[in-house]
Amino acid sequence: MKRIILAILLATILSVVIGVTAFYNGAGYVVFSFAEYTVETSFIFMMGFLAIGFFVFYYLLRIISRLLYFPNYMSQRHSNRQSERSKNALVKGLIEMSEGRFEQAEKILIKQAGNSDTSLLNYLMAARSAQQIAAYDRRDEYLRLAHEVTPSADIAIGLTQAELQLSHKQFEQALATLNHLSSVSPKHGYVKKLQARTYKQLGDWDSLVPILEDVRKLKAVEEEQLEKYEVDAYLGMLKNSIKHTDGDKTERIWQQMPKRLKNNSELIYLYSRYLFKQKKEAEAEVLIRNKLSESWHDELAMLYSNLTVGDCTKQLETAETWLHGQSRNAILLLVLGKLCLSCKLWGKARGYFESSLGIKPTAEAYLKLAELLDGKMDEHEEAQKLYQLGLMNAVDNQFKDNQLLIADDNKSGRPLLKVIQ
Repeated sequence: MKRIILAILLATILSVVIGVTAFYNGAGYVVFSFAEYTVETSFIFMMGFLAIGFFVFYYLLRIISRLLYFPNYMSQRHSNRQSERSKNALVKGLIEMSEGRFEQAEKILIKQAGNSDTSLLNYLMAARSAQQIAAYDRRDEYLRLAHEVTPSADIAIGLTQAELQLSHKQFEQALATLNHLSSVSPKHGYVKKLQARTYKQLGDWDSLVPILEDVRKLKAVEEEQLEKYEVDAYLGMLKNSIKHTDGDKTERIWQQMPKRLKNNSELIYLYSRYLFKQKKEAEAEVLIRNKLSESWHDELAMLYSNLTVGDCTKQLETAETWLHGQSRNAILLLVLGKLCLSCKLWGKARGYFESSLGIKPTAEAYLKLAELLDGKMDEHEEAQKLYQLGLMNAVDNQFKDNQLLIADDNKSGRPLLKVIQ
């Protein structure tokens, strides 16, 4: 449009110039001679004819050019319309997926996948939709087609496949997929993260630990979550070695454990229990004492009360220092009572047991106090009452535990009979 306006403007200016010139100098004339023919006309008419002829010739060429380009134009227009339909289909398919209509989403995505610039996305989203309706064969076929249309997207396709396999609890297959991706891209953080998750699901703790080192270097997981993974890995390794009574391996695992994890309560508790069973109570006592002096842990305290070391009085004095921060802790008072029994301090033990029961009655506190009264203080009648109270407490706690299990199973939809059995 701008070119047409410019051309009209130029023609107008030229006409004005010629008209003004002709007005002052005369119209002039032009003669054309060819063979036996001679043509004579005015200069103004000749200029007008040339101008009109130029415009006619120019637009004639434009029309011919458009006619020649017409097939390509129609093809391009068809391609643009097809691309628009494909994009609309992708958007509609994603909306259907978001709204949980996976079967419809799959149909929409696949219908336009072969003719789309976004074929890769269509196939990947269709695979996810098929996964949701348990169409695993179609899921794998869509992933294969995605690789065919875009071989260079090996990582994206592989990660989608691994995620879907993990969702379907196909852990071995997912691990094979992730190992392949790791060989293709050794420093891909998300691949390492999924590998760690897969090894954890498989319980392959020995393989999980080195993967977690890569995850930390690549910062693929937040530090808090990574530490949970590490704790689970070392707990698993320790449990396996203890289960297979491989004492050398258990102690080697503990020695090789990162220093920051050796302060974890769960790991200390598990390893201390191992040391206790191996009659290495002095080592266990040091570990537990150092940990409880820093932060409290009920189960470690109970284990501490079961240790037998050379000087029970020193052990009792250490435990009594913990009262400064845990003076109303029923477990600590029970621990102190048990340590007093070891030191044969009957009256002091009785005081601690009674204080523990006054804060939070437990079956063990009832039992220990009853045994003390029955065996050392000749208060048999009172001891019998405590035995009964302890039994009632144990039964009551068991009943509450069963009720919690039943409530949990109601939420999960499992049969109640199975829980009670």
